Amino acid sequence: MKRLVKFLLKLQIEAEEWLSYISAVAIGVMMTITVADVVARRIFHGHVKGSYEYVSLLFVYLIFFGLAIAQRQDAHITFGILYDRLSRKARIPVEGVILALSFVLFSALTWYTAKSAWVNFLMGDTMLGSIQVVTWPSRVGVPVGCGMLALRLLTQIVRLLRTGELYEEAVGRKEVGQER
Repeated sequence: MKRLVKFLLKLQIEAEEWLSYISAVAIGVMMTITVADVVARRIFHGHVKGSYEYVSLLFVYLIFFGLAIAQRQDAHITFGILYDRLSRKARIPVEGVILALSFVLFSALTWYTAKSAWVNFLMGDTMLGSIQVVTWPSRVGVPVGCGMLALRLLTQIVRLLRTGELYEEAVGRKEVGQER
């Protein structure tokens, strides 16, 4: 059983890493499209058709595919005005409640955005602009990113309940195979 858990944790980390690579590729593609559009406007007095549409749809991958890895690395923007003043013993239930509420929220977001993406896939939804662009691939990015974040939150809840380890304590050390 312990080997299965270690394998699943490793698989989860690898999936988070791959999603962050896809997010990085989306940034590169967005930059390339934007530069091409600027060059086309300056030199050819025109623009790249669909550049606005593609760049706006790629933002989904940029934003949502990095959520889980940012949570794992404790890299989200935080306001520790009150939390940082709490004792370690008081932080455990506070973190548990925050993780549980976040898990419920992102699980619900995963479900509802997946349903929306499915409906848009079936409808063949497109974004109208200078060209018609299919939107469902970007819409799928939202539930994938939210689902991976929900899974990361669940992993952190289990770790907190099993070991009492706060997630900021796990940052900076190898995640898999270093249980207390």
